[in-house]
Amino acid sequence: MNQGRAKCNAILTRPKQKNLPNSSRVTNPRSVSTQPPILIKNAIVWDGQGEILNNVDIYIEKGIIRKVAKDIQVNDNIKVIDAAGHVVGPGLVDMHSHMGVSSWPEFDATEDTNEMVQPLTPFVRTIDAFNPSDKAIRIVASGGVTTVLVLPGSGNIVGGEAYPFKLRPVDTLSNEDMLVQAHINQEETKWRWMKMACGENPKRVYGNRNQMPSTRLGEAYLLRAELAKAQQLKQDQDDWCQAAQSSHSRFETGFPQDLSLESLVSLLRGEVLLNIHCYETHDIEAMVRHSLEFNFTIAAFHHALDAYRVPSILRRAPNNITIATFADHWGYKKEAFQAVPEAPKILFDAGIPVALKSDHPVLNSQHLIFEAAKSTHYGLPPQEAFKTVTSTPANAIGLGHRIGSLRVGYDADLVIWDREPLELGATPLQVIIDGVPLFDETVIVPVGEKKKGVSAKNTSPPVKKLEGAKSFILKNAGYSFLGEEPTEGPIQVVVEDGAIVCSASDCSTSIASIEKTGLVAVGSQLGLAEIPSERTTTDGTVPASNSHDVKSIVSAIDGLKFGGRKLEEAYKGGVLTAISAPKSRNVVVGISTAFKTGAESVLQEGALISSTAALHFQIGNNVKSTQFPTISSQFSFLRQIFTENLKSENRYGQAVRGEIPIIVSVNNKDEIATLILLKEKFLPHARLAIMGGSEAHLLAAQLAKAHIAVILQPALCTPAAFDSTHCLTGAPLTNGTAAHVLNYHGVKVGIAVSDDGLARNLAWDSVWFAATSPSKEMEITEFDAIRFVTSNLQEIFGLRVESKFNDEDEKEEFVVWSGSPLDIQSKILFIHTKNNGIHYPI
Repeated sequence: MNQGRAKCNAILTRPKQKNLPNSSRVTNPRSVSTQPPILIKNAIVWDGQGEILNNVDIYIEKGIIRKVAKDIQVNDNIKVIDAAGHVVGPGLVDMHSHMGVSSWPEFDATEDTNEMVQPLTPFVRTIDAFNPSDKAIRIVASGGVTTVLVLPGSGNIVGGEAYPFKLRPVDTLSNEDMLVQAHINQEETKWRWMKMACGENPKRVYGNRNQMPSTRLGEAYLLRAELAKAQQLKQDQDDWCQAAQSSHSRFETGFPQDLSLESLVSLLRGEVLLNIHCYETHDIEAMVRHSLEFNFTIAAFHHALDAYRVPSILRRAPNNITIATFADHWGYKKEAFQAVPEAPKILFDAGIPVALKSDHPVLNSQHLIFEAAKSTHYGLPPQEAFKTVTSTPANAIGLGHRIGSLRVGYDADLVIWDREPLELGATPLQVIIDGVPLFDETVIVPVGEKKKGVSAKNTSPPVKKLEGAKSFILKNAGYSFLGEEPTEGPIQVVVEDGAIVCSASDCSTSIASIEKTGLVAVGSQLGLAEIPSERTTTDGTVPASNSHDVKSIVSAIDGLKFGGRKLEEAYKGGVLTAISAPKSRNVVVGISTAFKTGAESVLQEGALISSTAALHFQIGNNVKSTQFPTISSQFSFLRQIFTENLKSENRYGQAVRGEIPIIVSVNNKDEIATLILLKEKFLPHARLAIMGGSEAHLLAAQLAKAHIAVILQPALCTPAAFDSTHCLTGAPLTNGTAAHVLNYHGVKVGIAVSDDGLARNLAWDSVWFAATSPSKEMEITEFDAIRFVTSNLQEIFGLRVESKFNDEDEKEEFVVWSGSPLDIQSKILFIHTKNNGIHYPI
């Protein structure tokens, strides 16, 4: 009876008000007693709330930001870090992560994201599975992320409880000690967090089992029925408490409790910040309707790629719901297909709070700041973009009084950046959590003058009266990739009747621009798949087969579809050529096809560059099947078909003799080593290249000696899979990336597309390596980087030969940019083709 009365009292007295910042706060309950105070001098502060403070100092003590001012004076025994004019900002906040419950490397034994045995699991908690030894924790922290909200997955309608963790390792290896709320003052509102999901995911999971829900109708009913149960339990508890308050007698029944409904009751009492995975307009509306029916509050819609279309529906809720979305990730399923990258700007203009998140490991949270940077390219003001990964998510998860801002009284979670955070390739020099530096100290070099180049700022596309023009002169181009070698500007380009007649420093016969041949997308399903999860929109998947019959080789050309949105977006991003191979579960993938992304049909003149671009194979764990149960059996099969066809006039024979390229998808260092031996012994004349290559840097010298090119996929790897354990994740943890090491050793490097929807970002993917070169010795120039997605790929696939420059239509196609791709504000001004002249793709 007394325990029941205590529960009633806890219900009445539990704080539920919004926590407010306290500038007089002097201690952080998470601070480390042995950590000395720190003074950061000469900083440019981006405070996370839109303010910029120039040339100030930051004093940190007991895990708290104590002062932000000019010329702070301290004792001699205080640790001093000279920021040397660099930007210092608050630690980044990722409000949608599965870190720790989906650990790196990914094993069945450590996959704890979804409890998908029933569609309603409000009673499970991520803290009970969070792995404090997840390799991702340190890697993500190296990108400046200091706090993550770890959510259950989206396979269930109600997924369970979420918990926010700080990414500072603790000696105890206790995940409780990593909680943001560890040891907090009991007077502070201690929020709880919950995950729900609507739309495709739950109905797909359970519909495939012929179980409810198989439709959105079933999702809504099951959720409402469960909320009705929780509502009744809440009423029973309130009735019991009211009776207990008016009577001192002992009751025959105890305080009403049901562990399976406890968190939902807490939601109905206003103690839980609810985060809902929802994409489509009608799904968002349904959830708002449910919230009004049962009187609970939605803190944030996650993903919500259609939310930009329905701000009026969002306003039906009594609170201003945050939209925790992607910057430009889209197209991977139907409910993600209508997305536009301008959505964050549209929502901002509508007064809706916008947070950008990773959904780690869907996106690598290490590069969360890049999500914010991309949003500025599509119109979001820079400081508003910075808020999307700092104060806005912090506020949305009820912790905006402690994290997400660099102000006095906040937790000392700070990042010292090597450049302005929203510049391409921005990387932390140091990350501090609770006043504790996480990484080795290095001398911070003062900020010098920015590299002079062509600026894209305030540049607008030329007047569209040039649409279709086939004769014109470009002047003062920054540099050109039109010839066999890049040429630095200023350059003139003379085009007559759709043909380039001159590209030189002086053509003798204004816009600031960069012009170059269009980018080349390899490794994608462009033209073969529109919505991967919808079979009717794809070419399909080749099954595994151990047939030696060359007639069983599939060619991508037979499955190409032109005019899809994926191709359109790639084209608008400057990708004029795609090289796509069939999707396959087989060791023999098939024949790839090189084609023009802007073509209307395979029948259009010039649409096909090469119907037989390369013969593709794949090796590794992902290819294991009944036919190839081991990696050794995969190599054995390769060895057999190559030796059998050495003199044959078929695709295998052509590949062995070097008449068409061989592309092998592989990541693991030992499998790559076996491939090198295979080439030396059986394929001395083959034009062999590796795609994937996460661990290729460990064999860079040997690959260079064997003349094996490497097409990195993804461009920036992670140790997510066991075969990529030795991946180089970049500064501040590693001295460069695989691209830097391979390029240094003379390996021909290409960059592949790892997500069809993000093919439009190929220029950024490549010049990232120029922006992040670790040293002069391992420098990748901007010219080098552009080669990774242009001429290097053309050479690897045999599409670039000297005779083609003057007499092939391919060389009359180019893209004109407003500035360097290193400037994330640089935009495509126009695309030129011989047949169509000038075209404005936007």
